[in-house]
Amino acid sequence: MSASDKPHVHIVATGGTIANVTGDYDSPDGFLTADDLIDEMPKLETVADVTSTGISRLGSSSLTPEVWYETYEEIMSKAESEDPPDGFVVTHGSNTSEETAYFLNLALETDIPVVVTAAQRGINKTGSEGFKNLFDAVRTAASPDAAGRGTLLVTNDEVHHARDVSKLASNRPDAWESSNFGKVGLASPGQPVTFYRSVDRKTGTDTVFDIDETPLEEFPLTDIHVVYAALAEDNTIVDAIADDAAGIVVAGFLTGGGASPDGLPSQSEALERAAENEVPVVMCTRGSYGKIEPDMDRFDSEYAIGGDTLRPQKARVLLALGLTQTSDPETLTEFFETY
Repeated sequence: MSASDKPHVHIVATGGTIANVTGDYDSPDGFLTADDLIDEMPKLETVADVTSTGISRLGSSSLTPEVWYETYEEIMSKAESEDPPDGFVVTHGSNTSEETAYFLNLALETDIPVVVTAAQRGINKTGSEGFKNLFDAVRTAASPDAAGRGTLLVTNDEVHHARDVSKLASNRPDAWESSNFGKVGLASPGQPVTFYRSVDRKTGTDTVFDIDETPLEEFPLTDIHVVYAALAEDNTIVDAIADDAAGIVVAGFLTGGGASPDGLPSQSEALERAAENEVPVVMCTRGSYGKIEPDMDRFDSEYAIGGDTLRPQKARVLLALGLTQTSDPETLTEFFETY
């Protein structure tokens, strides 16, 4: 606790609509700096002593694993310092906020609360909700009840867990939903942040992942590709990428498979060939609900892995982190059962 008896929350800013003032996402000048973002909302000081670090000023569609690594390093350096903050907030663009939150959830080695937040409408747009989300994220990060829960995502008065949440709508402030399991808490106006459930899957300090041992240039995220199952989708894309891919994630049909169009080369058979050639193929669904068991037996290969309840973009993050530890398919399957 700081000398003022208010909790200390450190904001790590990466850009995104929550900081955008011009509508221009192609130039850093379109975004407020981390310090400016705090200056624009003096009300933050009523709930915490707030400090900040700027990592990037980019839209979320422009982010790369480099920003993940820099965000991780900033949080861990502060968390392991002699005077660590009581919580962290990561401001982020909305489109990939869930992926960054899940990466941090698996990689960070601290029980200090970490909260990702974002916005759908820029600061100068009618109905902008960014400052409200930032205020609630700071309140959540400052809450002792948030400690040890893994990385959280706060928007629209709701607290979600990083593993389960996804952005499911455009433009609307209620875009984020944890479709299979629901939100974990509420950050209702004028009320204390309240948690209603915990997540059993291992996070943070309980994971095996240690990116300190993996140089950025060896992190395989960009070599893992997502393919989409749809009516009459053939083998073209899968066969084109399989030889050089570190892994393939499938946004499959809700029954857990690829397309096998009558009279055309089969997407499903191309995925099976990739798995037989020891390319990990993770099968998710293209829907918002449902589960594909990690030890799926749809293909006759141990390199075919079910993505559990993870959406494809989350499965890609877990597979990338998993491949930093092992290429053994049995262990990779265990990761999807565990995390």
